[in-house]
Amino acid sequence: MEKILKSIVSVLNEINIPRSSFIYVAVSGGSDSVALLNLLHGLGYNCHVIHLNHLLRGDESEKDQRFVEILAQTLQLPITTQQTDVSDLASTHSISIEMAGRKARHSFFSSLPPAPIALGHHANDQVETFLLRLVRGAARSGLSGMQPLQIINGLTLLRPLLHLQKEQLVQWLEQNALTWREDASNTNPAFQRNQIRHQFLPLLKNELNPNVTETLLRTMKVFQDEDFWLDQAAMQYEATNIAIAPLCLQRRWIRYWLHEQQISELSFDVCEQVVEAINQPDGSRRCDINHQYQVEIAYGVPSLIEREASITPPTWTLKEAIGVGWGKDHGKGPGVLPATASISSEKLAQRTLRVRSAQPGDLFQPLGMKGHRRLQDILVDQKIPASQRAFIPVVCCENEIIWVPGYCIASDWKISAPHETALHLTLSQHVET
Repeated sequence: MEKILKSIVSVLNEINIPRSSFIYVAVSGGSDSVALLNLLHGLGYNCHVIHLNHLLRGDESEKDQRFVEILAQTLQLPITTQQTDVSDLASTHSISIEMAGRKARHSFFSSLPPAPIALGHHANDQVETFLLRLVRGAARSGLSGMQPLQIINGLTLLRPLLHLQKEQLVQWLEQNALTWREDASNTNPAFQRNQIRHQFLPLLKNELNPNVTETLLRTMKVFQDEDFWLDQAAMQYEATNIAIAPLCLQRRWIRYWLHEQQISELSFDVCEQVVEAINQPDGSRRCDINHQYQVEIAYGVPSLIEREASITPPTWTLKEAIGVGWGKDHGKGPGVLPATASISSEKLAQRTLRVRSAQPGDLFQPLGMKGHRRLQDILVDQKIPASQRAFIPVVCCENEIIWVPGYCIASDWKISAPHETALHLTLSQHVET
């Protein structure tokens, strides 16, 4: 079994994890993670055992935790454990048990002092993941599989066993008289991965290709090699010009861009919706990413926004000064502050001005125009994204909009003569001190 040891050392050396490095080792008690811990410990890595009890299997979950605690004690290694009711988490967030398990593990891992975390994924897991993503509909980048080193949501994840098959690990455990726990849920056909593992893969091996595991691993390696260069090409684009990129690079850029914002789970269908919206040059569109976020695409430029977020509207400060004649109006676009304008003081008379946010149904008569227009149409023409339109300030006299700061005043409120008494206005956003 010298081959196994050399394989692990080679993988970790390639990703700059030398022997004696401090590593968290996630141990469930199953054969894969037990082999991983014993191999890393035997090779001289500074291991700290971590175990998350999902509380899904009653007494069996407690026995798993106790087994891992005894294993760590036997190897004289420190251990950190945590218990999370994954079933309750799934119910609370209306997500699957599998998704809830991932959330719980991420939360647990994130609570630890920063250090690399070694996981027991092996070659068979790679193939199962490939087939799962293939039948669910994944982008090409999603078919290249897991990497020996991945940084996901700020966590450094190591997978030193990806070149090894499960049979090799079980054989190594048996040769070294090491025991492990069997999880009955690994044979439960209710889980799609188990259907792939126990039904679909055996069918492929028996009927089509006895070496299907090796064949798929080789295909994934080709994808990985090509993905590197495609990723480099995609990263040359930004949100402001991604619409001009080739379609295949748009998909990659979207996934990378969302990953940078801590969103790593993105279905192929959702990605296609975002791509389609990016390639519609007019107006604004929104695509649901998950239960928390949406991507808004305004005139081909994507931005990430929270769904149903309770955003506090901004407050503004309006300064008024009496003067004579035309002032110098200043504006760089609707809502871009500070902005200045001058209106007829005579028309205002004794009435007061107020500032509010733009509202659906607002009408406005821009300077130089005889009729009124819907304010929303004006904001669309000015390429203001839909998510920002409700926060565009307007200055009103009674129920009439007399100024859209940054854009123009209303036609009826213009100053007619250079010696006419004027009211010079300055609007800025209020800043709390």
